[in-house]
Amino acid sequence: MALFRYFFVREIKEKYLGNLTGVAWVFIQPIITLAIYWVVFDKIFGAKIPEAQDIGFIVYLAIGFWPWMAFSESIIRSIMVVSEKDGLIGKVKIDFKIPVIASISANFMLSIIGYIIVLLGLVLFADTFNHIRIFLVVIPVFQMYVFAIAIGLLLSSLQIFIRDIHQFMTTMITLWFFLTPIIYSETYLPESYRNIIKYNPLYTPITFIHKALITNDPLPWVNMGILSICILIFLYLSIKIFDKLSPNFEVFK
Repeated sequence: MALFRYFFVREIKEKYLGNLTGVAWVFIQPIITLAIYWVVFDKIFGAKIPEAQDIGFIVYLAIGFWPWMAFSESIIRSIMVVSEKDGLIGKVKIDFKIPVIASISANFMLSIIGYIIVLLGLVLFADTFNHIRIFLVVIPVFQMYVFAIAIGLLLSSLQIFIRDIHQFMTTMITLWFFLTPIIYSETYLPESYRNIIKYNPLYTPITFIHKALITNDPLPWVNMGILSICILIFLYLSIKIFDKLSPNFEVFK
């Protein structure tokens, strides 16, 4: 636990406290990105979300965008964690899963603090916002956190052997974003495409959040349960692969 705390605090200090804007950048970056999407898709292209007419496009976007930012930023950052600590490989006996998980946890925690501020703002100022079901957001957000850990462990262990994974995933994360109904409603898609995006692992938690807070539709509890089982299996496999590869880190560092 002490080792996790050390890497957790170090991640925050290295990435945020050493910058000019510090931790504030955790909130500034999503706000700027959110504003860009809002101007482009809402003001320029006139994007409309049929099920969110009362609450507005910007609110629909923010509700799904912040968890996505926590998820994507955590994964991209975690890929390089083991590589960046190659000075410790072979010199210090350490379970390298700990700094990876600490990195994801630190990035996720800071992003979610911003998300909590957004939700509190909606509670105070958005009349049509579903205040009663706001606590349910914890479930999909935690699901995305565990999923990020599973992906981070797998990719950070592979990064030692395949150096292009970070660049590849940076591109794939962008594609993944547009395959997830965050800036659009799936109702605009042809039926065949709707069926395809449902295989996206983030489809269920993001639509769960939208349904819980905006549309008041029945929540996809069964799909959430199935996805949780799949994520836990994936996490187990990622840990096994990490442990299998870690003895060879020193050879390829």
